[in-house]
Amino acid sequence: MMPRLFRFLLSGGSAAAVEYAIFLLLQTGLGTDWLLLNQSVSFAGGFIVSYMLNRHWVFRSEGAWGAELAKYGLLAVINLILGNVAISLLAGPLGVPPLLAKLIVMVMVASWNYVIFSRLVFRQRPTA
Repeated sequence: MMPRLFRFLLSGGSAAAVEYAIFLLLQTGLGTDWLLLNQSVSFAGGFIVSYMLNRHWVFRSEGAWGAELAKYGLLAVINLILGNVAISLLAGPLGVPPLLAKLIVMVMVASWNYVIFSRLVFRQRPTA
């Protein structure tokens, strides 16, 4: 059986790929003037993939989905706010290209999510 951290990295990579692809499409289609909208919409796409994979595959949660989704959603809102501030600073005053700024923000968010998910969000099955 695959270790949970490895499953987390795979699911996170999948969600990140979806999020970044949406961001890239929006940046190309709408343009850089819509940076925060593009960041927010792409984040929502990644959120959906991330929640489903984390709940069902990574943590194999048996907790009440509504309560977990509420906690996950609260964390997502905090991540979105911090991510929007960070991408605004990176792509604005710091002059980092938006596509690179998005990658930096995604790594920042992923770095603290594993601990929060495993300890505060998902109720895990007892191991036999």
